[in-house]
Amino acid sequence: MDPVTAARAFVEETFPGALYAFVGGSVLTERRTSTSDLDIIVVLDGLDRPYRESLRWRDWPIELFAHSETSLAAYIERDFAARRPTLARICSEGAVLTDRTGGRASDLQAALGERVSAGPGGQPAGQSERARYVLSDLLDDLAGATDPGEAAFIGWEVVQATARAALGAGGRWQGTGKWLLRELRAHDPELADELLKVHDDPVRLTAVATRVLERAGGRLWEGYRDQGDPFHQTLRHVAAGELSGETAQSSGMRRLAAVSGATTGSSRLWMGQTHVAPATRSSDHHHGASETAIYVVSGTPSFVFLEDDRETRIDARPGDYVFVPPYVPHREENPDPSQEAVVVIARSTQEAIVVNLPTLRR
Repeated sequence: MDPVTAARAFVEETFPGALYAFVGGSVLTERRTSTSDLDIIVVLDGLDRPYRESLRWRDWPIELFAHSETSLAAYIERDFAARRPTLARICSEGAVLTDRTGGRASDLQAALGERVSAGPGGQPAGQSERARYVLSDLLDDLAGATDPGEAAFIGWEVVQATARAALGAGGRWQGTGKWLLRELRAHDPELADELLKVHDDPVRLTAVATRVLERAGGRLWEGYRDQGDPFHQTLRHVAAGELSGETAQSSGMRRLAAVSGATTGSSRLWMGQTHVAPATRSSDHHHGASETAIYVVSGTPSFVFLEDDRETRIDARPGDYVFVPPYVPHREENPDPSQEAVVVIARSTQEAIVVNLPTLRR
C-alpha cells in the first residue's frame, strides 16, 4: 500500500467525521527511508484541545497532529513566527486525504504553499544580533576547550549555529535536525558541504563560521544586551469590523471571534460575539471543558438546558449575564420575530470549543 492510500485509510477508519486531513513529510519524497513515518494532520469539528500522538497502524509509523480549524491556524502562525513552517509544509507539500468542507483544504494548501515559497523575509534586528552573539560565544568556548569531549560537543553546536546564522542572514526558513541541513543545502550547498567536512577540526570550523559571521555583520559579544520585558507587551486592538468568522459554529447561530490565538495570540482566553437571527434557535451543543460567560448586548435571547431531566429556560435581557459550566448541553433561542439577539461571549479556553449534539439528553 502506498503512503497516501495508507494515510487515507487510516483517517477514514479512525476519524470518519474529519473536516479535512493532509499527509506529508519525507515519506512522500525521494528522501523516504525504512523508518519514515506518515505525518498526518487531521482537522476535527469541536475538538476539545489539539494534540500530537505517535502511533503505529497496520505496520505504518504515524505522527498524528489533531487540530480544530482554529488551533491549526494558531499553530501554523506560531511556526511561521519561529521561522520553522513544519505544519505548513505538511499541508502545502503533502496530499489532501479528505475534505468535507467544499474545498477549504485545497484553499488552505494553496495559501500556505505561497507563504512557504515566499520565505520568512529578513530577520528582525534582535534575532540577527542574537544569532551573531550565540555563534561568537560558541567560538570563544571552542577556542578555549581543552577537553576533547567538550570540544566535540561545542563543535556540533558551532555547526548548527553557523547554519542558522547563514539561513537567517539569507532570509530563509530555519529547521531542526535533518531539516536544518536540508534548508542549508537548499540555500547554500557549498557551505553545507564545508561544515560537514570540518565539523571535527576546530581550526577549520572556526574559519568557516567566522566567514559566515562576517557576512552577517561580524562577531558580537562585548556590549551585546538582550533586554527581555514580559510585563510591557504590545496591546492588541481588534476593531468591530475585524472580527473573524473562522471559528466553530452551530446551526442557527453566527459566531465571530475577537480575541483568540489566531487573532491576537491569546493562549488561555477566547472572546467573541454570537448573533441569533429573529425567531431562530441554535442546535443543541456544549463547550467541552470550557467555562463560558455570556453578556447580552441586544435582543431577548433565551438559554435552554436540562434540570431534573426537564427543559429549563433562562429568558435574558440586555445587560444580563449568563454562566454556562463545562460540558453542559444547552441551546440559545431568539423568540423575538423581528429583532436579532447579540451576545458577547468569553471562554476559559483559547479554543472556541463547540460540540454539537442531537439532543440535550446526552
